[in-house]
Amino acid sequence: MPSPPPRLYSLPRDEGRALLPTGVAAGVAAFVVGTLAVAGWLALATDGSFSTLDAATEMTGGKSVPVPFVPVWTFGGAMGLPVRLVETTGPGRAVVLRNLVDGLDGPADSWYWLGALPPACVFLAGFVTARLTAWSRRPAEGFVTGSSVAFGFAAGVAVAAVVARVGLGDVPPNAEGFVRVGSTGFHPTDLDGDSVGLPLWGAFSGLVFGVVFGGLGGAVASLVDRLVSAVRNRSKKA
Repeated sequence: MPSPPPRLYSLPRDEGRALLPTGVAAGVAAFVVGTLAVAGWLALATDGSFSTLDAATEMTGGKSVPVPFVPVWTFGGAMGLPVRLVETTGPGRAVVLRNLVDGLDGPADSWYWLGALPPACVFLAGFVTARLTAWSRRPAEGFVTGSSVAFGFAAGVAVAAVVARVGLGDVPPNAEGFVRVGSTGFHPTDLDGDSVGLPLWGAFSGLVFGVVFGGLGGAVASLVDRLVSAVRNRSKKA
């Protein structure tokens, strides 16, 4: 039997929380919790300050990176998003990309497990959203409910792409007279007004992550709820 239509905005006391506010909040929380988990791992697995990690400063011409940006860039890398520079002020156009997870990965320690972190965070967000809202009695309803986290998760990625950027206009040249970003050398004047950070199109990746993994979390929540209800009914009949 299908559930009654969900309440999208209101917060009824007897029918669970509203779908959209709960989903958006859970999506934002998934991004924040994932980034904090990466920050904790970085603190345990690396020596020195985040701001001077070679994996990050190789994309900034050696310039120190604000400490909060490194976990954000690394979490983005776990989603497959590179730290990106598109240089357009000089002659021609150069694109420099680097996934920070690949940069941190070394011969002794593997960081590829970080690829499971964003899906896990979004899955849990979808699971929690389906549990808190009332419209999730069937797996299809649970999937739709869980996928509502996509809006909040994509918003988190978009804000990170806009805010977590490092300007390169003030990076001094090296002894050869150019600034090295990744493996590419630039004349200092060519970098005026340019910056590096996650690409804004990463918000679309956030939407895909939210719909797929958040939806799966919601579907699993509905299946768990049905299983628990079936067990309770059997115990009552026994």
